[in-house]
Amino acid sequence: MNQRTDNAIESQILGESRERIILQGRAQFMQACESMAEQAQHQLDLFTYDLDKPLYDQNGFLDALKHLAIASRGICVRVLLQDSERARREGHRLVDLSRRLTSKIEIRRPHPDYIDHPENFIIADRMGYIRRRVAERYEGEAYFYHPIEAKLLTEFFNEVWERSEQDSTLRRLYL
Repeated sequence: MNQRTDNAIESQILGESRERIILQGRAQFMQACESMAEQAQHQLDLFTYDLDKPLYDQNGFLDALKHLAIASRGICVRVLLQDSERARREGHRLVDLSRRLTSKIEIRRPHPDYIDHPENFIIADRMGYIRRRVAERYEGEAYFYHPIEAKLLTEFFNEVWERSEQDSTLRRLYL
């Protein structure tokens, strides 16, 4: 990992740091996602292809989501998941967490019009974001304070969210 980028991520403050951080590689994305999730106070929106296990099934990230969910009112973690097959087949702790905190964490499948959207992103408190323009590559950027772009991403996320539905394949069946 690039030492300069590592230090840059560690020093970022959600809602204050305006520096653009170029992210390359899984480790940098893991660090940025965990840091942003830890600092979120109200809401975290996640648009993901397959709940990328190396990023979103990690203790630090999941602990941050759990803390956010417990501390916030109403649904505070919204996930738009394009393909749930891998998460369903292999298991994923974020799915398990959403099952335990149903009023706080919701996972939906996007409407078919958006199912092939190529990029993945996280928006924290409508102020900061992490973006991968191509879901298969660990190349992208993070801004811990860029309210204009975060607002545009939030508007897109809300549009997709309103047209989405719960992913029935991820529900637990009680027999």
